[in-house]
Amino acid sequence: MKKIFYIATIALFGLASCSKEVLNPVPSNAVSDTQIFSSVASAETALNGGIMYIGYYLTNTLGTIMSEVMGEDALMTSGNYGIDTYNWNLYSYTYSQVAEDEPWWFGYSNYIWEYDYKGIDAANNIIAYVTDLPDEAGKENLLGQAYGLRAFMFLRLARLFAPTYSINSEAPCIILRTEPADGASEHMPRATLKATYEQILKDFEYARQHCNANNGAYFTPKACALFMARAYLDMGDWANAKKFAEEAASNNFSGSNLMSQAEYQAGFMDPNVEWLMYYNFNQTTSNYYASIPSFYYLAKAAYNVDETGKADPADIEYLDTALEGDYFEEPLYGYSTVRWTKRFRDSFEDSDCRKLFPFYFYADDGWFTSKFSHRELSIGDADFPLARIAEAYLIKAECEARTGGNAKAVLNALQAARGATPTDGSLENVLYERRKELYGEGFRLQDIKRTHQALDRTKDPEHWASVKTLPADSPRYMLPIPQNEMLYNKALSAADQNEFWRK
Repeated sequence: MKKIFYIATIALFGLASCSKEVLNPVPSNAVSDTQIFSSVASAETALNGGIMYIGYYLTNTLGTIMSEVMGEDALMTSGNYGIDTYNWNLYSYTYSQVAEDEPWWFGYSNYIWEYDYKGIDAANNIIAYVTDLPDEAGKENLLGQAYGLRAFMFLRLARLFAPTYSINSEAPCIILRTEPADGASEHMPRATLKATYEQILKDFEYARQHCNANNGAYFTPKACALFMARAYLDMGDWANAKKFAEEAASNNFSGSNLMSQAEYQAGFMDPNVEWLMYYNFNQTTSNYYASIPSFYYLAKAAYNVDETGKADPADIEYLDTALEGDYFEEPLYGYSTVRWTKRFRDSFEDSDCRKLFPFYFYADDGWFTSKFSHRELSIGDADFPLARIAEAYLIKAECEARTGGNAKAVLNALQAARGATPTDGSLENVLYERRKELYGEGFRLQDIKRTHQALDRTKDPEHWASVKTLPADSPRYMLPIPQNEMLYNKALSAADQNEFWRK
C-alpha cells in the first residue's frame, strides 16, 4: 500500500477573511514511502512532518486557547469595543461548538481531530516501517520520537474529547489507531479511557527509554517523564504522578531550575533552562496571525494609561498606523481577541513576575496579557512551551497535598521564584497556583474536568457569554466527535457521539 507523507514547512499568512479555504491549505510537496523509509536519515523527514502537527495552528492554537476560554479566567472580546473577534474560538467561549464542519467557525473539533490524527498516522508509519530497517545510528531515537509523538497526540485528544478518568475509566475516549492508515483502521470503535491512558503511558515509556535527543524541540527523557506525570495526574494516580514529576525536575524543587523573573517577564518566546520541550517556531515556520501570541498579545505597555491600568480607547485607531509608536510600546496587533478578568489579574501581587496584564481599553472587555511575546516584532515568531519544570513543581505539590505530604515546601519554592508571597500548602492553594503559573498554556479546561469543578463565571462582570455556570462533570466540557468521523466510521453509531451532541 502506498503511503504519502506531507513534508511541512508551512508559512501562514494573515487570516483576515478567515475563509474555510485558508483553514485547509494544500500541502506543498509529498514523498513516497519507498523514498522516505529507505534509511533512518530519510525517515527523519517523516518525523519532522509529524512533529509539525504538534504546533499546527488548527491543533495547538485552537486547542490551547479553547482550553482557556472555556474556563472562567479568560474570555473573548465581544467585538463591541473596537477589535473584531474574527470568530476564532468565539464559539468555544460561548460553549456553542457543533460536530459539523460547516460553517468552519462553529466546528473547531473537526480540525483538532483531523490534524492530530495526521500526526498519529505519521508516527504509526515510522513505527511500522523503521522497525524493519537495519540497525544504524539514530534508529533507536527515531522510534522513540515516533512513540512520543503518538502518545502526545493521544493525550491531547483524550483531554478534549472524553470525560475525566475518575468519573468512569471504562467511558468511551478516542480511537486508538496504532497501525498505518488503511481501510480497516478507518473503521474502529472508541477505546475506553482506561485503554487509552494505558496506551499513552506505554508509548511515553518507550519514548522515555529510547529517545536520546537533548534538543528540546524533540522528545527527551525528562519531557516524556513530565508528560507521564501529567497523564497519571489525570488518572488520579498520585504516587506515579509524583514519581515522574520528580524525575522531570531531577528531584530538584529548590527553585534553581526555574526560569528567572526577567525571563518570565520578557514574554514566552525563547527556550530556557525550565523548558523541557517546546515547539520550535521561527519566521519560516511561524503560524503568524494564527499563532498563539497573535491572539493574546497587543503590546507590552501603552503610554496613555491611567492609575487603574486603563488605556485611552481613542488610541485603538492608531494601531497598524505609522503613529502606533506614539501610543504603544512594541505594538503587535495580531488578532488580540483573548482577554483576562480583572479578578484574575488582581489575584497577582505587584511583586509577582507573572502579573503580565499591561492595560485594558474597556473594563467590560477585559485585560490584555503580554505573557506570550514575539521575536523581532514579527507576529508568531516565538517558540511555545510544551513542558515546563514549573508544572512538575505543581504536580508534586498537588500529590503531596492530596496524600498528606509536604506540599508547602514545593509550592513555596515556586512562589518565591516568581516573587509571590508564600502560602500554606492546602490543595486549594496548589490548584489556584496552577491557574496563576500556567494561564494561557492550555490547562484550565482539563483542570476543571479532572478536579470535578463547576464552571462559575458569575463573579466576573466581563463575561458576556450566555453560559455563565455549568455543573461539575458537565458533558459540555467535552468536544463533539466530528461529524465526518461519525458518518464514515462504520464502527460508530449515533450512540457513540458525546452526550451533549447526540441526536
